[in-house]
Amino acid sequence: MSITVTIGPSSIKKDVLINLKKAGAKRFRINLSHSNKDSLVDYFNIIQSCGISPSIDTQGAQIRIKEFSLINSYLREGQLLDIIFENFEFKCFSEEYIKLSCKEAFYQISKDDILKLDFNGLAIRILSSEKNFHFKGKVISEGKVLLNKAVDVSGKSLSLPILTDFDEYAIDYALNRGTKTVFASFVSNLEQAKIVKDKIGKDCILVSKIETSLGVKNINDITNFSDEILIDRGDLSRETSITGIPIVTSRIIKKANQNNCPVHVATNILDSMMNNPIPSRAEVSDIFNLLKDNVAGLVLAAEVAIGNNPVSSTALLSYLFCVYKKYNEKSFDLIE
Repeated sequence: MSITVTIGPSSIKKDVLINLKKAGAKRFRINLSHSNKDSLVDYFNIIQSCGISPSIDTQGAQIRIKEFSLINSYLREGQLLDIIFENFEFKCFSEEYIKLSCKEAFYQISKDDILKLDFNGLAIRILSSEKNFHFKGKVISEGKVLLNKAVDVSGKSLSLPILTDFDEYAIDYALNRGTKTVFASFVSNLEQAKIVKDKIGKDCILVSKIETSLGVKNINDITNFSDEILIDRGDLSRETSITGIPIVTSRIIKKANQNNCPVHVATNILDSMMNNPIPSRAEVSDIFNLLKDNVAGLVLAAEVAIGNNPVSSTALLSYLFCVYKKYNEKSFDLIE
């Protein structure tokens, strides 16, 4: 069982990286969704100076908030605004605007579609299409707008490029720096997995991330082809009801194991330790149940990237692995 950690502002320090390794972290992941060319170089330099070879996690096929001009980033119900995509020729708007990535999504969005912005409940209904890459929208559920947060179209699985331009650049850079593992975001079918594998080469491990309903539907093909998979329960919950996530997760793990494809699980593993020194009982039970389902590893993302306890979160997870091993060997003492 392995621990993957996502490196971010809380952990991109030499002493923290070294202690994460000592605590049991095996893979150190750079999330390209929160990176640019300059930060990618900086992260590689710092991580490799600690004797660690980082992996990368692609941006993948997802709409994100790239820019906005809002008097108040908290949008109220009934508020009107412009929704534009990156290719739109800029002009002054009478309404406030939000600019989105993935121009390919424009042609798959229609009047009355509902855009869901991140997990904070903010939803915008499309009122009309003004011209290429420009919609009028109305807030139907209020919430806060934050840069780089994900945007989904309710009830639709969009067809978007599996690799962004930055992904293509970052993969080439990472491979030249010795990266041996690439996490591919939003892999929804065999063809997309093949595109990424062709890009990274046979000597680099492909970890296909399952975070869409189409990815779940095509899980047999994806697990048969990929070197490993990662279930991202956060993004998956955008297209699967939150009550169904445990069932879907368990079924994916079972299928991956049947196909001899190592499977990892991410999202809310030790979420309470973002701020607290100890985990919740529910988190410990969740981890235990995932281990019983025979996962190959677990991922600490926000806990290590931006949390207050990156090292202790990793050490706690490593300890729970040991406890589970002793339980499996029937040598666990309840008094411990």
